[in-house]
Amino acid sequence: MVEWIVGVGSTLLVLIMIGFVGLEVFADSSSPQLSITLLNDEPGIAPNEVRFEVRNSADTTAAAVVIRGHLGNEADPTQISEVTFDYVPAHSKARGALIFATAVAGKKVAVRAAGYSDP
Repeated sequence: MVEWIVGVGSTLLVLIMIGFVGLEVFADSSSPQLSITLLNDEPGIAPNEVRFEVRNSADTTAAAVVIRGHLGNEADPTQISEVTFDYVPAHSKARGALIFATAVAGKKVAVRAAGYSDP
């Protein structure tokens, strides 16, 4: 009798897991929603460094996430720096830094997500 109870329970558990995976496969997946927050108030930042946090608020992971920073006017920047994250998982955040050749103090800095790929 115990074997039957364990067998039925295991079968139900396997069917529930298959159903969950099936729902995830066919669920409408949205594209990643990436946002950037500058973290320049952290201690120990070099004068030519801009630290940031990229947050993915979507249900989809973003791979090969490119973050680009412009020092000066974005239409005609004096310097451009770029960093690539291997991935930013769904509902998570990652931190990084852009390093410019000169100090960034007193200059306009624009940081944005430049692109990603689907994993």
